[in-house]
Amino acid sequence: MAILVKSIEREFLLSTAQRERTPVTMVAGGGEWTVRIISVDTSMVMFHHEVPLSLLGKGTSYDFHYNTRGQSIAFKASMLEPGEKRFGVSLPEKVYKNPSRRFIRLPPPGDLAASFAFAGERYDLDFPASAAYNPAKEPEPSPDFNPSDLRGLMAEFERKALAIASERGIVMFKDRNPESLEEKLATTTGRCFYLPTSTSGIPKSDPFAERTILTREDFLQHFLDTGLNRDFAEDEVAKFERSRRMDNVLSELIVPILFQDYAIGYATIVNRQAGKPPFDLGSVETFLAFARVFSWSLKLHGYFKDAPKLDEDYRTQVVDVSAGGLLFACRDPKLVQALKEGTGVSVLLKARKRNVNASGTIRRHYADSGEAYFGIEFHMMAPEDFRFLFEYLYGRPFTDDDSDSVEGVRIVNR
Repeated sequence: MAILVKSIEREFLLSTAQRERTPVTMVAGGGEWTVRIISVDTSMVMFHHEVPLSLLGKGTSYDFHYNTRGQSIAFKASMLEPGEKRFGVSLPEKVYKNPSRRFIRLPPPGDLAASFAFAGERYDLDFPASAAYNPAKEPEPSPDFNPSDLRGLMAEFERKALAIASERGIVMFKDRNPESLEEKLATTTGRCFYLPTSTSGIPKSDPFAERTILTREDFLQHFLDTGLNRDFAEDEVAKFERSRRMDNVLSELIVPILFQDYAIGYATIVNRQAGKPPFDLGSVETFLAFARVFSWSLKLHGYFKDAPKLDEDYRTQVVDVSAGGLLFACRDPKLVQALKEGTGVSVLLKARKRNVNASGTIRRHYADSGEAYFGIEFHMMAPEDFRFLFEYLYGRPFTDDDSDSVEGVRIVNR
């Protein structure tokens, strides 16, 4: 049965589809068309599409549905602005979800208590906070960058930077804070400032599968958030782009160096030398890999060893729970900042008859009037713990048929 979601979760589900470029199916003209959300605001959802314009009627209501993170989402919306490549529809009043999971979520039993701890050590650092999250785990092996050899790592950065740029550097926020606009935006978002050429300006879209670079809309939104109207905000972005040209910048790249939920600095390359090719997307990928390895290398070499640790164990207010995960509420601002999607956690469930240990991952996050909600997906649990939890929640034995529906929970013998 479809479930009507609250307005805050509606915004979360639509924004997630936008951020992850989720294919959305639109029913129009008796057929189905794949469209993608490109922006969401308080009154409209904007889509990119290839639907024949003749099928798009202003004021006509259309059906949309898509799948995200194990849930099917459906809504109706009215056409506001039909266009050749883009159209806008009204923000849907009602959005429905129908979870595909076999294990339904239930209100927590009265004697159930839950707590979680972050996977690995968590640090309380005096660095700028970032909305992005780097779990500070060993990155994928790289043929170019070796984290165990910090001096060699720096030398390889120099070599690769000077091959395509006239200037390079690594800036750490140990004794200074972000100052310039591009530094502040790269730090707070965890995205790269990428200027392929100063004549083309800031990219209008992000070609990466996950949000990786700052777009012109990010800069525009920064100025809108300061209270400027859109025309003045556009002027400020144009002024910023003009300043790069006046400074003889041909190409520029700033890659934030992230550690957990902090921006500890950034790597930068700039080209002012005519004749060198513009920075391409391969350059972004190369120096992103360097930033990840450099962050890990600093940890290996004791850069954070004297930093205080965050509390390890947190009690949670469980909203609902299933054999595959739980949803909890949190009001602690520091904890809300620290908990990012993709964060690994260990979970302890305490019932009157038994304690259950599980490993999990934060899979969804949305906020409502000062309170944040987080969904944890279990992905590892001892078989006896899993059977107890299943029977404790659903009041029946766990069967072989049920074992086929264990979505993502790895049952391991200890």
